[in-house]
Amino acid sequence: MPMLEYLMVYTQSGLPIYSKCYGLFCKTAFQNPELLTGFLSAIETIPPTLSDGLSLESIKMGPTQMRFNKTTPDGHSIVVGLGEDRPDVAAKVFDEISEILLKDEFKGFDWSHINSDIMKSFEEQLLNRALVDALGDVGGFADECTQGDMCPIHTNAFVHQKTSIWGAVKSRYSAMKQRMMAKMKGS
Repeated sequence: MPMLEYLMVYTQSGLPIYSKCYGLFCKTAFQNPELLTGFLSAIETIPPTLSDGLSLESIKMGPTQMRFNKTTPDGHSIVVGLGEDRPDVAAKVFDEISEILLKDEFKGFDWSHINSDIMKSFEEQLLNRALVDALGDVGGFADECTQGDMCPIHTNAFVHQKTSIWGAVKSRYSAMKQRMMAKMKGS
């Protein structure tokens, strides 16, 4: 099982920056749709701040430990799904992604008005530097999602500029589920 199962980065207003499965998380969610539905429903209802000093740190979804973090002065949020509970590894991922979001290219950026070049630059820095650096000491980073870029929970800011991260993931998940059901009926 890969160390990194899932990653989600979104703005304070809920707009997606990036979301992708890197292991078996989407397959588990497909086999147990209530898992993903429950996760999305729960995360949608979490206010940005529960109260002074209280915040959501982690939840366990099936075999995946989800860790949450707000980062940067812009208030972006990061969710890291790990195959085992490793707060130290999650902290490294948070730090590396925060570093990207604090660069001049992305600092204060309005993710609701993005072009493909900016999104491509963010994804390249995320996949080729941040995740590689953060996970280098624990077996490295690899995208082992069986669906690849067709992962039902893969989305980014360019694709869904006006939709919340939860709406974008739900939309992708529903479309994939409908295709699978159509295939099963055609067989």
